[in-house]
Amino acid sequence: MDVIKENKGVILLALLAISGIILLMMGSHIIETCPKGSYQIKQAAYTGNLSAKMTPGLWMQNFGDIKTWPKAETFFFTSDIDAKGDTKKDESIEVRFNDGSRCNIAGTLRIMMPTNKNDAINLTDKEGYENFKEVLDKLIKPTVRNVLRTSSNLMSAKESYDNKRLDFVSWSIDQIQNGMYQTEDTIRRVKDVVSGEEIEKTFKIIKTDKNGNPLYMRNPLEGTGIIIRNFEIKKFDYEKEVEKQIAEQQKALMAVSTAKANAAKAQQDKLTNEEQGKAKVAKAKYEEEEKKIRQVVIAQQQKEVAIVAGEQRRDVAKLDKESASLKKQELILLGQGESERKRLVLAADGALKEKLSALIQMNKDNADAFSKRNVPMYNMNMADTKSGGLDSQNMQFLNTLNAMMVKNLGLDMTIKK
Repeated sequence: MDVIKENKGVILLALLAISGIILLMMGSHIIETCPKGSYQIKQAAYTGNLSAKMTPGLWMQNFGDIKTWPKAETFFFTSDIDAKGDTKKDESIEVRFNDGSRCNIAGTLRIMMPTNKNDAINLTDKEGYENFKEVLDKLIKPTVRNVLRTSSNLMSAKESYDNKRLDFVSWSIDQIQNGMYQTEDTIRRVKDVVSGEEIEKTFKIIKTDKNGNPLYMRNPLEGTGIIIRNFEIKKFDYEKEVEKQIAEQQKALMAVSTAKANAAKAQQDKLTNEEQGKAKVAKAKYEEEEKKIRQVVIAQQQKEVAIVAGEQRRDVAKLDKESASLKKQELILLGQGESERKRLVLAADGALKEKLSALIQMNKDNADAFSKRNVPMYNMNMADTKSGGLDSQNMQFLNTLNAMMVKNLGLDMTIKK
């Protein structure tokens, strides 16, 4: 007892140490952390009930079993070198077209996992997937494989190479989202690539409803909460023989297309030359017609100008005639007025001014003439003017002329009272 009492402190420390160790060992089973970009599903230790934590952070584990799931992941079905770069993995998916040709298709898609607790729990409880790898291997890969094979079965390798490549991609995306197409068989007559003869062959076609919309089978992703996004086909890796055959067919088609293009060009050149010739003829005809129309227009204009000029001359002559008539009447009236004026003037003073002017002019003329008469240098019979000599006679003659002029003019030199 004494020994126990003495070692009591040591025993207590030992128990505390053991308890601490046990707590440390059990701590990872009591509290768990949900990392970002993930969600966790917990199965309770005693009841087995499932619960989910969809957001990052701590939560109680209580010795339960916890599985961590990614919220989103990229699925690669490619033949590229893996992330480590040390090995080459071929994850591409092999398909077969309706002509029997094989091809490996490589691509990627984005897997969006459930975003709510019910879908997350159902993916484990009802669908039975233990982890994301099982979802990838048992659900995603088979779904993508079936979709690509269905799409490839609806066309030939050559069609997938050229004119139906976009159809292949769009059909695959449609089936990923809505489920694989329901198909049916149809028989067509085609040319056999070996014999060259026409044979009957069975082809798959998409079933549609009365409105022409595709009919789908059940989508395996339905009800899982999983959504596929960014589906992309990166590469069609055809068999060597298929690539060679497609290349030869493309070469032949290009030759045919080139020949058709050349023939079409020649035909187009012919039509162009014909149209150019017609255009030149039409142009020349148009130019001649234009000249004709221009001449007709000019002649018509000249005619109209001549008519207008004639009418103008007629109007001017008419106006001149009217003006002359008016001028005549004016002159007559002026003459009559002048005559009446002169008559009135004569009646008033007997044209005294004119008569005096005439008398003055006559006297002037007579005096001028008399001054220029020839006179003898010596007059032996000179006599005084009072005795009636030569000068006296001349003066008498002049007086006589003046009297005759006054008489002829009817000039009354007397001043009336």
